[in-house]
Amino acid sequence: MQCFAFSVDVCVIEQTQQNEKASSKPGLSTQSIENPLNHMTVKSIQHNSPLKSVVHTTTNTQKENSFASISDDLKSNYVVSEKKDGFGDDEFKKIFDKAQEALQQGIHPVLIPVGSSGSYFVRDVNLENIAVFKPSDEEPFAALNPKWPKFFQRILCFCCFGRACLIPNNGYLSETGASVVDEMLELQIVPKTRVVRMASPSFYYSRCCGRYEIKPKEGSFQLFVKGYESAETVFSRWDYDHSLLSAEEDKRFKYLFQKMIVLDYIIRNTDRHMDNLLIRHVPGKVIELAAIDNGLAFPVKHPECVSRFRTFPFRWTTYRWAQQPWDENLREHLLASITPEFLHELCHELKILFRHRHINSRYLVFSQMRVVRGQVWNLHECLARNEPPAALQLKEPILVSRRYRRNHPTNGNWNQWFRVLKCDNYYRGWC
Repeated sequence: MQCFAFSVDVCVIEQTQQNEKASSKPGLSTQSIENPLNHMTVKSIQHNSPLKSVVHTTTNTQKENSFASISDDLKSNYVVSEKKDGFGDDEFKKIFDKAQEALQQGIHPVLIPVGSSGSYFVRDVNLENIAVFKPSDEEPFAALNPKWPKFFQRILCFCCFGRACLIPNNGYLSETGASVVDEMLELQIVPKTRVVRMASPSFYYSRCCGRYEIKPKEGSFQLFVKGYESAETVFSRWDYDHSLLSAEEDKRFKYLFQKMIVLDYIIRNTDRHMDNLLIRHVPGKVIELAAIDNGLAFPVKHPECVSRFRTFPFRWTTYRWAQQPWDENLREHLLASITPEFLHELCHELKILFRHRHINSRYLVFSQMRVVRGQVWNLHECLARNEPPAALQLKEPILVSRRYRRNHPTNGNWNQWFRVLKCDNYYRGWC
């Protein structure tokens, strides 16, 4: 069933350049249609041979741009567009160019075996991992998810499939949205993430009569972090030998851990665990933290108000760094940064990003922003009262809407610009 797991001894590649038909499809530029690599039909034979690449030969068309640009009318700074010639910064552009060069030489992404979604390691010409690409149609609850556990869950446990508080198959935008929050608050714990389109025979495509089309897939493109381990592994090492973490390093990690708390609380992450919290620790030299896998966040309603059982509480509240007072430098930075004007700008960027997916209605995005504002409101209140980070879990979930329409916030009076609403949990379900 997984196209990346099949070898091809005989393949027929029919290049189709149907400009009139393809140009009418939204989201594809004319340049991406003319690239035969982005639109080809492959007929495969011998599905039981060992794992190999679907296409073994490198065609001349691979020397063209293998990343299809997204429609030029989009305005989000976090969606790669050739018209704007913007990748967010030079670092992202450099990695992006390396990925293009590798694709031109026939070096395709590799499926990541762990995890519940179809995510891929993007490699450079030296076969080193440089990014992680997550197609939107291979997400945990998408129809083209290549992982068998999710397939059986969709068939056998359909009543509990998905998360009622989240927009289905919106994870790639959630990944990018977490990067937006990280960059606007200058937390620097989320690897830079952008929305791109990518075509490769390594991806999973639907089949019909033994044929499938290699078309551009839209998804999140997150820079790869090297030298990191899962928090569970590092914490076990620290528990075994307390001397590995000095007092100065413990203070530094508290600062980083509380940054992660801020990020998770604002985006209302429903899936933070110790496997998607990465730590790089060289005793006496460096200690860093990276928060990855932020795809199950930005709900339209608070999980506590949607389900009686699946409330997805924050797991980091039990760790001592969450129960200690805020790092004073971090607290001062957040209090100076989180203002009504900042909240307006943050929601403006997120709205543009989430409306990029045309299926997302204005009401769904509006509901997401009310939750985000409520989280920021509670966070600011917690910081102002100097309550420990763990106290955030005890705060009542609220929704916050705007009092203004045209006039943007110009002062620090929160009640003047925003209105607090209580969550309605009358219609809560059981799963």
